[in-house]
Amino acid sequence: MRFRSCLPKIATALAFAVVPIIALACGDPARDFVAGIEAAMVTVPAGSFVMGSEAGAPDASPPHEVTLSRPFAVLRHEVTFDEYDAYCELSGVPKPGDDGRGRGTMPVINVSYAAAARFCNFLSEAAGLRPCYNSTGFEFDAEADGYRLQTEAEWEYAARGGPAGTAGTGPASGGQAYSGSAVADEVAWYGDLAAPRPVEGKAPNALGLYDMSGNVWEWCNDWYGDDYYARSPAVDPLGAAYKDVSGGYGAKRVRRGGNYHESAEHAAVWARSCDRPTQADAGMGFRIARTAGG
Repeated sequence: MRFRSCLPKIATALAFAVVPIIALACGDPARDFVAGIEAAMVTVPAGSFVMGSEAGAPDASPPHEVTLSRPFAVLRHEVTFDEYDAYCELSGVPKPGDDGRGRGTMPVINVSYAAAARFCNFLSEAAGLRPCYNSTGFEFDAEADGYRLQTEAEWEYAARGGPAGTAGTGPASGGQAYSGSAVADEVAWYGDLAAPRPVEGKAPNALGLYDMSGNVWEWCNDWYGDDYYARSPAVDPLGAAYKDVSGGYGAKRVRRGGNYHESAEHAAVWARSCDRPTQADAGMGFRIARTAGG
């Protein structure tokens, strides 16, 4: 297995399509669980777009063209407590707390990057796919066909609406600074709310993806570098190498999308943020992806 080392040794048509469900045998609870996840995923076609914006913070510049050479499937909503709790029951992993904010169809919170990677590996193994992460969750196999977090480039491309919403170097096509609208209130839970909201509560974007602006921050696969856009590869970028992490932030992973208690500025499709991969708090969740047709 070819892992891309991520820690030091010491530690199309414009319309979206539902992803065909992986052939899974019925009667196995883990495989049935994966089938339910697959039914909520959509395909994002391969394509090119201009990533970043001069309208954002300095780390969102320079705007640069990126090509994603392979289609990928992405969960249409943030992973919910219902889904994560089911995984915990199947795997024996302790359930994260909800801090009194509610479970069910609320987006799961208090999940670190490493825990999200282990969730992905569980799905991969249950589906008979090649896991994308090693046992710690910190080394990534870019050629694997299993479930994973989106790369930062995939996240922004999907948030902008894929090929339907990628024109220009500023806001997404049609002046849409947010995922599916130029008006944050139409698509995003943000501001000074006391808790996130159940997923799919506001309008989706052109791909049928919900809550990519607001609700909870979403972990991405990449290490964060504040100057990464100046040196990013033009095709299938995977983020800063660990040794190149820059800007005084230390070893942090990218997170995207803003959340329920931060301003609309953070919910813009080009806005970048980061946090320690061990961090797990009430404002952070994730959604999953996999390379399609792998």
